[in-house]
Amino acid sequence: MKKQIVFFFSALALLIGCSDDPSIPPVTVDHPPATTVILTLVHIDNLGNPLDTTSCTVRDTSVTALKGKPSVEGKLLLKYQNIYKGTFTLLDESQSPTKDVTGEVVAEKEAHLFKLTVKENGNPSAAVVISDLDKDSKGLDFGLNFKVMTGANLANGAIHVILEHHDDGNKLGAQYDTDLDRDFPFELQ
Repeated sequence: MKKQIVFFFSALALLIGCSDDPSIPPVTVDHPPATTVILTLVHIDNLGNPLDTTSCTVRDTSVTALKGKPSVEGKLLLKYQNIYKGTFTLLDESQSPTKDVTGEVVAEKEAHLFKLTVKENGNPSAAVVISDLDKDSKGLDFGLNFKVMTGANLANGAIHVILEHHDDGNKLGAQYDTDLDRDFPFELQ
């Protein structure tokens, strides 16, 4: 019975996806879930040359059994009054071997938006300023790549990251699925 139900819905999806009726949207296959996200910051000099790298990994351990791996690995160790280039790597560790799903999110960047905010002790903070988010083909923020500038004071906090998935492609709209909602801790030294 279970196989018959799966076959029925698969056939229905195929029929709807192949419809010539423009009022019926085609069925799209979403990217696999990112169970693990790595935020990497590359410290650069005034000419844009790389100096060193820091990274932090967060996992959604509720999605799959990840063999005892911690939900947060590492901390972003930042130097005050410096510039960093940031980027995300998105992995699906529910598969073996682990699959890098960053490319699928990039392929759907018109429907995705990385929102980054900085906080200390749960409150907004100016210790780290995020700017220059990369754009999609419509000129709207995408945010996979960005720039970080650190302030003059020592601080501990987190870069809070929300990855919005707008199925309708309207990134300015209020309706979206949340693909990621996590804190990446940092220490400004």
